[in-house]
Amino acid sequence: MAFCDNLAEIRRARGLTQAALAEHLDVRADQISLYESGKVEPSLGVLRQLAVALSVSCDDLVFGADRLGDDPPLQLVFEATKLLDPDEQATVRAVLDALLVAHRQRHGHGEGPRAKKQSLS
Repeated sequence: MAFCDNLAEIRRARGLTQAALAEHLDVRADQISLYESGKVEPSLGVLRQLAVALSVSCDDLVFGADRLGDDPPLQLVFEATKLLDPDEQATVRAVLDALLVAHRQRHGHGEGPRAKKQSLS
């Protein structure tokens, strides 16, 4: 979904009117209407204020809740890598990079930009 649709959906899910959300941001309600209609996009500062007011991430507003797919167990595994020490995280990255390279080669996509960038280092 587009930003304007995500904003409207999240605002409604929070039980807020455009006027109530506008009050949280100290803007006019017609500004929220312009964002939700897709006629105007907010600045980064306003995007941050919207995210805080709606208790969501900027990613959720911009990309929608399904930006990473519907695999919660995989998402939890990736989140858990934050607990690893830097050497362990490097190992996880190396293993994932190798798997992705193999996948791309099997499917005719080459190595991709990340592998090219690393080979230049």
